Amino acid sequence: MKPRLLAISGSLTGTVRELSDSPISVGRLEENQLCLTDPAVSRSHCTIQPIDGQNNQGQNSQYELVDLDSRSGTFVNGMPVLRRSLDHGDTIRIGNASFLYLTHEDEAGPPRRRASDLSANASLETTRVAPPIEFGRMARDLTALFRISSVINSIRDSQLLQRELLQLIFEVVPADEGAVVLITDLEEEAFETCTWNRHTDSPSKISVPKELVHRAFWERAAIQIDADPSAGEQQNILCQPLVAVERTIGVLYLTSLPPAPPFGEDHLYFLDSASRIAAVTLENILALDSLRSENSKLKRQLNTATNLVGESRQIRQVSDFISRVAQSDSTVLIRGESGTGKEVIARSIHQSSPRSELPFIAINCAAIPETLLESELFGHEKGAYTGALGMRKGKLEAAEDGTLFLDEIGELAPPMQAKLLRVLQQREFERVGGTHSVAFKARVLAATNKNLELAIKSNEFRQDLYYRLNVVSISVPPLREHCEDIPLLALYFASKYAQKNKRPFKGISSEARSLLLGYSWPGNVRELENAIEHAIVLGLTEEILAEDLPTIILEQQSAKLAGGKYHDVLNESKKEMILNALRDSKGSYPEAARTLGIHPKYLHRLARNLNLKSESPQ
Repeated sequence: MKPRLLAISGSLTGTVRELSDSPISVGRLEENQLCLTDPAVSRSHCTIQPIDGQNNQGQNSQYELVDLDSRSGTFVNGMPVLRRSLDHGDTIRIGNASFLYLTHEDEAGPPRRRASDLSANASLETTRVAPPIEFGRMARDLTALFRISSVINSIRDSQLLQRELLQLIFEVVPADEGAVVLITDLEEEAFETCTWNRHTDSPSKISVPKELVHRAFWERAAIQIDADPSAGEQQNILCQPLVAVERTIGVLYLTSLPPAPPFGEDHLYFLDSASRIAAVTLENILALDSLRSENSKLKRQLNTATNLVGESRQIRQVSDFISRVAQSDSTVLIRGESGTGKEVIARSIHQSSPRSELPFIAINCAAIPETLLESELFGHEKGAYTGALGMRKGKLEAAEDGTLFLDEIGELAPPMQAKLLRVLQQREFERVGGTHSVAFKARVLAATNKNLELAIKSNEFRQDLYYRLNVVSISVPPLREHCEDIPLLALYFASKYAQKNKRPFKGISSEARSLLLGYSWPGNVRELENAIEHAIVLGLTEEILAEDLPTIILEQQSAKLAGGKYHDVLNESKKEMILNALRDSKGSYPEAARTLGIHPKYLHRLARNLNLKSESPQ
C-alpha cells in the first residue's frame, strides 16, 4: 500500500492523495501539486518528500514534512514543525485543512493515531479523529499566543506594536484585511487606526464602520457578521473589543472576502485571548506616552529661557543670551549680585540645551566645608578615609552627560581651584582614594557675586581657572536697574504662594504697588519674593495691602502711603527714640544700641531706613 494523505477537514475533505517518489509541494498557488484555496495557507507552504529507503515492494516508505517558512506554520499532531519525519497515523494541519498520513491498513497503534478502516469511502466521518484536530488547534493557538506575548512585550512603540499584532493574528485567523482602532475620544469620535493587508504585506485603506466600533465598545463583546450578498453583506467581519485593565481602549477589526468561509468559533476564541493580551500592553504604552507628553509639557513650562518673568530691555537681553549659548557646550560664567537669579539663568540654559533630558547637578561651593568639598565633588572609594564604608559617586560623576552648576565659585578654596582646573583641562578625574580615572563629560556653568578680577589681584582666585571658566559670561542686572519688572514679578510670586498656601488672591493694592516700586531691593529678586510670601502668609484680605509688606519697606517709605498716619506716627516715635539715645551716647552707635536694647547693626539699619544719618549728633 502506497503512503497517502487523507483529507479530514478543509476544502479537500474526503479526498485521498497518494504520495509519489518525488516531492509534493503544498500551497495556495495553483502550480503546487497539492493546492489549498485557503487564505491561511502561504503561497508555497510546505513540501512532503521521500527519505532514502524502500519497503519490500521497492516503494519509498519514509516521508518527511518540510515547512517552507510559512506564515501560519505547519503542524504535526498539533505541534508546529520545521522538518519532521512522518509516521503512520500522524495528523498534519496546514492552514484550516487537516490530513492523516497513512502507510498501511493496520488498525493497531497508539490511540492518538487510530485510523482503522480508513479509505476514500464517502461514508467515513471525521468524528473518530476530532480529538487530534482540537488538540492541533489548541497547540496552534497557544503557540501563536506565546509569540504574540513575546513580541508585544518587547516593543515600546505603539504603531509598531499594532502592526506586529495584526501580522501575528493573520498567521492564525484567515483574514484579508485588519485594523487596530484605538479610541482616543469617544464623544468626539476621535479614532487612531493602524491597518494591515495580508496580500500586500503592508498598511492598506480600510473603512471601519463607526457603529460597529461603538457597539463593540459599549457591549464589550465580539461582533461577527458573515458575508451574505443577498442581504447586502459583501464580506465576513469580526470585530473584537480591546478590553484592558482600566477601560476599553479600542477594537480589533478583521475582514475577509468570499469565497473565503466565515470566521470560525476557534478564530473567535483565539482573537478574544489575543486581544486581552494586547490590550493590557497597549494601555501601558499609551499611559507611558501620555506621561512622556505631560513631562515634556511641564518641562516646557519650567523652561525659564522662554518664560523669564519681565518685559524690560534687560530681561529681553538675558533671554536672547540664553537662546544663543544654550545650543553650545561652552562653559558659561554667570555674574551678578546675590539674589538676582543666577541659578535660574543656569537652569534655563540647561533646559534649552540638547542636554535638557540629562541631569542638572547644582553645588554651592560656599555652603560645603572645605574638608568635605573634595569628596562631594569627586566622590570616594571604599576605605578612602574613616567613615568611607563604600564607594560613592561625586557630583562630577552624577552629572553624567548633563550640566554641572558651580554656584559661588569665587568662594572655592585655592587647593580645590587647582583640582577643578585639572578636571576642566583633562576632562577626567579620580575619586578620593581611587587610582582609576573617570571621564568627565558634563557641561560646566559657574556663578559668582564676587569680583573675580579683584580676587585674582589679591591672590584669592587663580587666573588660569578664571580664563577656563570665563569662556562666555553674562552679568545679571540687579532688580533696581529694571524696576518696571517689579509689578510682574510681584504678581507672579503672589499667585505662586497664594496657590501654595491655598489663599484667595485678587491683586496688589495701589499703595503696596507704590511701595514695591520705590524700594531699593538690596536683596534683589530673592528679597522681593520673600516680601510677597510674607504678605500672602500674614495678610488678612484677598488683596495685598501696604501693611502686609515687611516692616523694612514701611519704615523706608511710610511718607508715600495715602492716609498712612499710623506708620508716620510709629516712624516718628522711632526717630525720636534713636536720636535721644544717640545724643545721650554722644553719637556712639554701640552705646546707643545698648541703651535701646538692640543690636548695633540693627540700629544702623534703622537709622539708614529712617534717613537719620544726616540728623545724627556728631
